[in-house]
Formats: sequence, C-alpha cells, structure tokens
Amino acid sequence: MSEPFIVHLLNELEQTPFPAVARFDRGEPFPGRVAVLPSAFNPPTVAHMELLELARDVEGIDTTAALLTTRNVDKGLHGATLAQRVAMLLAAVQPGTNRAVLAANAARIAGQGEALRRQFPGVAFDFVAGYDTLVRLFDARYYEDMGATLADFFAHHRVLATNRGEATIEVVREFIESTPAAREFRERILVRELHAHPASLSSTLARDAAARGEQHPAVPAAVAEYIRRHGLYRES
Repeated sequence: MSEPFIVHLLNELEQTPFPAVARFDRGEPFPGRVAVLPSAFNPPTVAHMELLELARDVEGIDTTAALLTTRNVDKGLHGATLAQRVAMLLAAVQPGTNRAVLAANAARIAGQGEALRRQFPGVAFDFVAGYDTLVRLFDARYYEDMGATLADFFAHHRVLATNRGEATIEVVREFIESTPAAREFRERILVRELHAHPASLSSTLARDAAARGEQHPAVPAAVAEYIRRHGLYRES
C-alpha cells in the first residue's frame, strides 16, 4: 500500500465522528476469532510481534492483528508520524502470517471494540493487553460509567493479559485478583506469559538507540531498515 493512500485512510479515520477502524494490509477477510494488539507502535518492536505470536497460540484464535491507536488517553503524538507507523507495521507483518494491520480512532479499548464490531460484524475480537494497558482498562478515571462500559465490553470481548517490562506474570495475576472491577470479569481474562527477553524490549529503547544512529535488537530487521532509511528518531 502506497504512503499517500495510507495517509488518505488515516485522514478519513481522523475525520470520522464516532469510533471507527481502518484496515491497511491486503489479507483475506477475517475467518473467525481475532486477537487484537492495540498500541502506539512508535516503533513496532520484537515484543509486539511476540505478543501477536503468543496470542495466536491461544485456543480459539484464528488470526491476529496489530491495531494502531491514533489517539491516546495519556500521551500526545511524537516521534514517527501515524503513516510511518502503519508503514513500519506493514514491513514487520509478513504476508501469509495471519497478521493484519489496523488503525482505530478511539483511545480507549472499549471504543476500539465498538469500532471493530461495527466494521467487521460477525467477527469475534479479543484484546491483547500488557500490564500497563490492563491497569488503564480498569481505571475509573477514563470512564463516565465504568461498570456499564466494562459490562458491555466483556459481553463481546475477552482480554489476553500478559507481562511486560518489570511487571511479572505474578504481578498481573495479583492485580486481577486484588482489583474488584477486574475480579468481576476474571473469567473473561486469560493470563498468558511472554518470555522475559521480548517482554523487556520497549519502543523507548528502540527510539533512544535510533537517536544515537544505532540499531537496537528491540525492533525487527524490516523496521530497523525503515527507521534507518527515513532517518526516524534522530537527534536534531
């Protein structure tokens, strides 16, 4: 997909006044249950790819999708443009791997779920969530009525919760059991462990290395090449 067309789709998405999603890869229609990983992908990392691979091994999952979030509840846009992030995802997601590339204009997972259900009726979606995302999902600050919103969300979706960074799988399990809102829906939360090495590889490490003109093992080779070719994250 050409960059002008990527920009066109992203502009359409940004102008849509309700939660919406766009698809950028040329894959087949979704065959069944899809595991979606929402992230800023600034840039896509080996950890992101490993999370998609981990989700694919969950019983009932037919395919996986990287979901670029064009808006963020806590952060502004910095680093790579949204179009560059889509291009890096398309470079990282090889054809024939059952991995799709999507973008959503909703900052919250609940809104992303609504957008996916509207765009792909009849398809079931699960959400992959690292520890930080899991904590935000059950943070009342992001809701007008958290109970009603989460009840509707979990009626349609499961969450695949996993460790990231310093948050071990034990920390993830403890959070679910000690947080009343999460405990209420624990039967819809599947906990899966990501190996320690990829779990420690972050986009921040990749950006810091790129700023020094170096390649970091946190990013797949195709993404590293895109960063080098376009001079992304370089110190001015």
